[in-house]
Amino acid sequence: MSGPTLVIELAALLTAAIMDVVGGVAKAELLDGQEAVVAGLPGVLAVTEEWPVALGTVDFLRAWVRRPGFQLLK
Repeated sequence: MSGPTLVIELAALLTAAIMDVVGGVAKAELLDGQEAVVAGLPGVLAVTEEWPVALGTVDFLRAWVRRPGFQLLK
């Protein structure tokens, strides 16, 4: 990890730490084709196909950050 990749991963992990305290659900916009990648991760609550979005718990967010190719869109 280096540069922008490290910043993006740290931002996601910070979000997960905040979710540990306040709760909530993460909404992650997905790139085309990522639906299948995230569907099997722990903590996934729903994955939509029309507008590729995954909803998940803090466990989902942490698991996704550890996957190769993870990136935040917004």
